[in-house]
Amino acid sequence: MTTLESITLLSSPAKGPIPLRQISLVSGLILALLLCGCASRAHWKKEAFALAAPSGETGAAAHTNVLSLNRVTVSPLFDGQPLVYRTGENSYERDPYAEFLVPLNRMLEQCLRAYLHKGHAFAVVLAPGSGLKSSCSMEISVSQFYGDFRQPDKPFAVMQLRFLLYSTEPANRGRMLWQRELSKRFPLAHRTPAALVDAWNAGLQQIMEDINTELKYLAVPEVPPPKTGIRNED
Repeated sequence: MTTLESITLLSSPAKGPIPLRQISLVSGLILALLLCGCASRAHWKKEAFALAAPSGETGAAAHTNVLSLNRVTVSPLFDGQPLVYRTGENSYERDPYAEFLVPLNRMLEQCLRAYLHKGHAFAVVLAPGSGLKSSCSMEISVSQFYGDFRQPDKPFAVMQLRFLLYSTEPANRGRMLWQRELSKRFPLAHRTPAALVDAWNAGLQQIMEDINTELKYLAVPEVPPPKTGIRNED
């Protein structure tokens, strides 16, 4: 492998002027090194990405329960903003030139809340800071979220999510109602950050379609949604 040290040796003969041919050779080697180093990011341009949150349509809910999405926790290995690539059995890299607009846990909270709302398994899915009381709550933990680049010709988007639903009703507070863990390995169209984010979006959509279908047919105690407090006066 040619190094800058070897280039220096080539360009510093012991005596006499540097021949034009040798200068051309050194320039060519430097140019080749620069081109190799920039092959993956030709312009060294930093990119920022966002996961796609679905636009929910109004429809009949399968349950009258009010759901609050308590939190989404992400493994410290993959939390943060830079995209993470797995390059070996126990080796990972954070991309210094490709990242999420906000930390991954906040990005997923927004997306997963939108998916749950669109699924219509619950009458209401509460947003953060809501003053309404919920009848059940959900916690989601993400143990894997990376691009698997161990095989250069077979890159994958990998994700693994665990869902936990429990009651927040006074009589059954903390009682677990349902749990599920799902994982996806979604092939990438190209070995690029943009293709990886596209694959994550496709994988999340498939996971949440399965989750919402299961939640619709889940046998949970029905709790009427809270009244709005608005009354009509004659």
